[in-house]
Amino acid sequence: MLTERIIRDAKSDGKARTIWDAQVKGLGVQITQGGKKNFVLRYKGSTGMRQAIIARCNEISLRDARSRAGRELANIRAGETDPLSRREQAIQAPTMAELWSRFETEFAPDRIAVGRMTERTLTEYRKAARRHLLPALGRKRVADVKRADIERMVKGMASTPSARNRLLALTSRLFSLAEVWELRPQSTNPVKGIVRAREDARDRVLSDSELTALGQALDKLQEQHSVAVVAIKVAALSAWRISEVLNLRWSDISFERGVATLPETKTGRQVRPLPSTALDLLAAMPRINGVDWVFSIRRGVPTRYRHVRAVFAQAVEAAGLDDVRMHDLRRSLATRAAASGVSLPVLRDVLGHAQITMAARYARMADAAVAAAIETTGGGVAAALDGRKRT
Repeated sequence: MLTERIIRDAKSDGKARTIWDAQVKGLGVQITQGGKKNFVLRYKGSTGMRQAIIARCNEISLRDARSRAGRELANIRAGETDPLSRREQAIQAPTMAELWSRFETEFAPDRIAVGRMTERTLTEYRKAARRHLLPALGRKRVADVKRADIERMVKGMASTPSARNRLLALTSRLFSLAEVWELRPQSTNPVKGIVRAREDARDRVLSDSELTALGQALDKLQEQHSVAVVAIKVAALSAWRISEVLNLRWSDISFERGVATLPETKTGRQVRPLPSTALDLLAAMPRINGVDWVFSIRRGVPTRYRHVRAVFAQAVEAAGLDDVRMHDLRRSLATRAAASGVSLPVLRDVLGHAQITMAARYARMADAAVAAAIETTGGGVAAALDGRKRT
């Protein structure tokens, strides 16, 4: 019978050997050729006799080894998975890199095909996965990832709250799919409960003088970067997202009706009005035979966002403006519209939003309208305090 002393004194003598226990049938101490000692369990599986290591001898006591071996034998007799099969399953279990690959090559293309995801969204997902997700979690098995692993992945992203929140959203989506695909137990998403970073909404709006300076700077770049400059101006005049402008095709535009049909936006297919100023700019654009893209610098290829962003950055610098981004043009027009009295439902449709929430936010940012409301109501309160009628 095995004892602690026998285990302690056992040596390999240059050969691997096993000393079997008399108390628990199938339990033994394996001494390898190199002298390492393991508790092993020999049992009858579905394919015959099998042997699995259940612990290192320096990790648990003989008493604990007997207790563990007894539980394993009882589970095997009850038809549960044996320890060697569990180990084989763990080795074959998919990693996070494999989960991402399935998402990228199977799930995402299907979503794009039915209009529930865009290519641009998938591109953003790829950037987040390659920059953060795969380096931190790629080699880990899907079933083994814990909340602490997720928290370590995003620990250094406090200065970029938006990117942090988007990464957590993507990671959560992957684990939700892992549960659907039965790669993890249900309701074990490790992202749940992790606090999202607070994102301060950007409220930069260009004044009249800033818009004038920007327009003059763009005019100076017109000859060298005509396509990019027109794209920026159309975005500023229409309040479209720059991606919507750059994806515009001639076949989408009805100059007679003054509208464009956008087959793909954040909220699906939309028909958007275009102001006459934007239509005039588009009508003056040269057309390349056989190319349907409105904004194209090479045959058959739409202008890249990176190029337009670089031209915009040049114009901002030349205009002497501070902290201005391309999306601020959209916000500037929306805020002006709200200040002029455009209703929230109309503003929502102008901007192409699915909900009225963002339109309401632009309305709150309309400084002129807010100031006028405060002046009116404040004057009434002042008159009441003075005991006089408001004229």
